[in-house]
Amino acid sequence: MEWLMLPLVDDSELPIGQAESLAHHKGDLSLNNYTVISSEGASLLGQHKGGTLWLNSLRSLSVEAAASLTAHEGSMSLDGLTVLSDEAAAALSRFTHGLSLDGLASLSDRAAESLSSHEGTLSLNGLTSLSGTAASGLGRHNGSLWLNGLGALSAEAAKGLAQCRGLLSLNGVAALSPDAAAALSRSLGDLSLNGLGSLTDEEAAALGRHRGMLSLAGLTTLSESAARGLAQRSRVLSLNGLSSLTDAVAAALGHHEGLLYLNGLKALSPTAASALARHRGDLYLEGLATLPDDVAQELAKHGEGWLYLNGLTSLSPEAAEALRSKPNVRVPERFVVG
Repeated sequence: MEWLMLPLVDDSELPIGQAESLAHHKGDLSLNNYTVISSEGASLLGQHKGGTLWLNSLRSLSVEAAASLTAHEGSMSLDGLTVLSDEAAAALSRFTHGLSLDGLASLSDRAAESLSSHEGTLSLNGLTSLSGTAASGLGRHNGSLWLNGLGALSAEAAKGLAQCRGLLSLNGVAALSPDAAAALSRSLGDLSLNGLGSLTDEEAAALGRHRGMLSLAGLTTLSESAARGLAQRSRVLSLNGLSSLTDAVAAALGHHEGLLYLNGLKALSPTAASALARHRGDLYLEGLATLPDDVAQELAKHGEGWLYLNGLTSLSPEAAEALRSKPNVRVPERFVVG
């Protein structure tokens, strides 16, 4: 499969002859040099199969062109659009692959309702605000939903978005109210809130009731109570922003069941290692470059699930032996053979 990118041309409409030729290209197709596309040109590109179609310089999209492009079999990026009519949104809702509209800074309630019918990943990272009605519409979207431009989220909007069954990415949200956290915890899909720099114990307890993947990579500190709250239910808990753990926080996280990502940790005490070894499920500690012998011996007791330590660069012979004696521990190849 080949990737084709055409040279930049300012204020250019895609020629019909070229569109006809490009429609038969097998692979990704970058046409970011074209700012205008006719309905006929869009109809021809709709026949393209087998790769991503980039049209990021288009400044507007007619209903007819939108309808024709939905026949394209592959992801499509229209990030140059800053305005999308309700009618064009309705046409795009019939597209069944990944769709990126990151250039939109706003979306009408009607357009949001239409896009809820789209199937596949929907990226709207340019949106900076959402009404409760628009959030409810987008929440019914069947696929992953990327809204990383939202800096804040009302409880009403959170409730609407929580209907999402795929990944809901809200990495721009810097703070959540307890009510918004409680609403998001009822999301049926995965939840990414990597923009949160802190959580109150109440917010952590609310988010900890979420059953899917919960990613909070922006957290750099965590209280014992917050850790206990987060460890409740999530089948996947990602806390890769933590560079250190107190023994008490490690003990709280040790009660989590599922996949636990702590790839930001640079060191562990023996007590913290012992607590994490009691974790039931896969445990990722890829940020540890070395382990004292006593810490390695404690981690080697991890018995339920895999333990990933692929970031290790140095180990004493004793530490290496303690880890490689366990079949569920993954370390770099050079430490596998004594």
